[in-house]
Amino acid sequence: MQGKVILAHDFGTTGNKASLYDPDGQLIQSCYRPYATHYPQPTWAEQSPDDWWQALIDSTQEVLSASKITPSQILGLTFSGQMMAGIPVDQKGKILQKNIMLWADHRSGKQAQDIKDKVGWQTFYHTTGGGMEIALYPIAKILWLKEKFPEIYQKTHKFLGAKDVLVLRLTGRFVTDHSDASNTGLLDIHRKEWAADMVREVGIDLDKLSDEILPAHTSVGKVGKQAAKEIGLLEGTPVILGGGDVACAALGAGVVREGSAYNYIGSASWLAVAPPQPIFDDQMRPFTLCHVVPDRYVVQLAMFSAGVAFEWFRDQVCRMESSDAQQRGLDPYDLMTEEASISVPGAQGLIFLPNLRPGGAPHNNLSDRGALVGLTLAHKREDILRAVLEGVTFNIRLMCEAMEEQVGVPFPELRMIGGGSKSALWREIEANILNKKIVTLTAHQEANSLGAAIIAGVALGLFESFDEGVEKYIKKKETIEPKEEIAKIYEQQFPLFNRAYSALCPVNDDLHRMSNQGDG
Repeated sequence: MQGKVILAHDFGTTGNKASLYDPDGQLIQSCYRPYATHYPQPTWAEQSPDDWWQALIDSTQEVLSASKITPSQILGLTFSGQMMAGIPVDQKGKILQKNIMLWADHRSGKQAQDIKDKVGWQTFYHTTGGGMEIALYPIAKILWLKEKFPEIYQKTHKFLGAKDVLVLRLTGRFVTDHSDASNTGLLDIHRKEWAADMVREVGIDLDKLSDEILPAHTSVGKVGKQAAKEIGLLEGTPVILGGGDVACAALGAGVVREGSAYNYIGSASWLAVAPPQPIFDDQMRPFTLCHVVPDRYVVQLAMFSAGVAFEWFRDQVCRMESSDAQQRGLDPYDLMTEEASISVPGAQGLIFLPNLRPGGAPHNNLSDRGALVGLTLAHKREDILRAVLEGVTFNIRLMCEAMEEQVGVPFPELRMIGGGSKSALWREIEANILNKKIVTLTAHQEANSLGAAIIAGVALGLFESFDEGVEKYIKKKETIEPKEEIAKIYEQQFPLFNRAYSALCPVNDDLHRMSNQGDG
C-alpha cells in the first residue's frame, strides 16, 4: 500500500472539496472548488449539476497536481454528498433539468400540505424519521415537479440524490445508499426500504425510485472510459458509493456509538448522535437517518443558517474588505472573526436571530426570518459580527438541550467539526454558551471527507470494521473549557434570545404569507 491513496469528494452546499488520504488516515492534500446557488424566487434554491461535475473535474485535477500523486496511485474514490435532492434523470442517465431544487428549496408547500392531508404528519414522521417541514424533502419536491412539469416527470427514469448522479456518470449505475435514501421522505426508516404504500398513496410511481438501496461501503463499479478521460483518472478505478454528508460527518467525527455527539458548523449546522434505533418525540424535533455504519442511526437536529449567515455578512456588509482580503491572499473570515473578537461577550446587548434560511430546528418553522434585535447608534460593526456568531450558537444550544432531553442524559462534551470549528473565537463562544467542553479533532474541517475515506477503507479492505477505521483515522486535538464568568453573561442573554424569537413570530408569519402568494 506504499504510496497508495483514497480520493474522497465532499460535495457540500457551497462547493466540492477533493481530498487525498493515505491508508493510515493522513490527509495528503485537499482542493476546493465552489459553485453557485441561485435564488430566483423567495422560497427557491437551485444548483446546476453541470457545476457539480465541473467541480469534480477541476478539484480532482488540482489535488493530483498539487500532491504529485498519479492516477495509478488511487485505490478508489468515494463521496460524501449534500442531501435531500430528487434529481430527475432519464434512462440514458441524462439529467432532465438545467437547475435542480436544492435541499433548502421549499417551494412545494402546497404539495407538503397534500401529503399531510393524505398520510398524516405523525404517520409520515414515524415512518420516515423526517421531522423537518415536509416541503424540504424530495417527496414533496417530486410532487411539485409532477404537477408543474408533467412532461419531465413522465420522462424521468429515476430520481436520484446529488452524489448518486455523480456515481451514475462515473459508473452507469442508478443506485443510492441507505443514508441518502433515508433523507428523502420516501424510505421506511425501520425496514430500510421504500415506503411503498405511502409512496403510491401520495402519487409517486415507485419504479421511479432507485431499484437498489445499498450500504455506503459498497463498491458499485469502476470509472468508465468517458468519465476517466474527462476527469483525468484511470479507466477502471474503483468507485465506492459513499453516503450523505450528515452520516459521513458523524463517522468522520467518530460518532458511531452511544454516548458521543457532534456539532457540525458549515453553511448549515447540525447536532447528531448515533443510537442503535430511531428516536422520536411528540414535537417532531429530532429526525432520524440511517447511518453509514451498519446497525446504527444518526439522530439529528439541524438549523439551515449557520456559516451562511456569516457568509451573507461577508458579502453584504464587509464587501469591500472581503474583496481586498482576497486580493491579498487572506481569508476574509479570519479578518471578520478577528474584528468580532474586539467586541465583548453579549455583543453590547445585541441579539441576532440567525434564520436567514428558514425551517430549521428546533422550531421547524418556514416563516422564520433573521433579525438584529437591540440595534442602537452605539453599536459598531464588531458588535454585529460577534452577535452573528453568538446568535447561531444560541440556536445550537436550543438543539443541544432538545437532543439531551431525547437521549436522557447530558453530553459531557461536544465534538465541533466543519468550517466553523476553524475559528478559535467561535470555539470559545460555543463552549461558553453551551457551558460544555468543546473538543476539536485533528481533521475537524475534513470530517465529511474523512468519513467517506473510512467508508472506502472498509470497502477496499484496509481495515476490517468501521470501529477500526475510527480508531486509526480520528484523533482529538484540543479541548476548550467554558469560563464561568463569561458563561454567566450568556446565561442571562439566552432567555432574551428566546423571547425575541417568539415576539417576532407573528410578524414573520405575515411576511411569509405576503412573499409566498401564488407559489403553490
